Amino acid sequence: MAVISSTGLYTPLHAISNQELVEAFNSFVERHNAAHEDDIRAGRLEPLQPSSEEFIEKASGIRSRYVVDRDGILDPDIMAARLRERSSEE
Repeated sequence: MAVISSTGLYTPLHAISNQELVEAFNSFVERHNAAHEDDIRAGRLEPLQPSSEEFIEKASGIRSRYVVDRDGILDPDIMAARLRERSSEE
């Protein structure tokens, strides 16, 4: 038998707007396409396409999101949260 023993709510301290996300992503796209320019020209690889604030909002309905690690997500070299590993007791 399953029992719900508690519930909770946590809102991370940091937020990222679509504008910030698009700037980071488009920088990633430019770097990726430049690094793979020869393969793109030869037709071996499709170039990545930049995004826009309007596209994100239309596709997801999201204008801003709360995140735990803002810096990693907005870093074009990472584009992901950098979360420290925690023990099972935490």
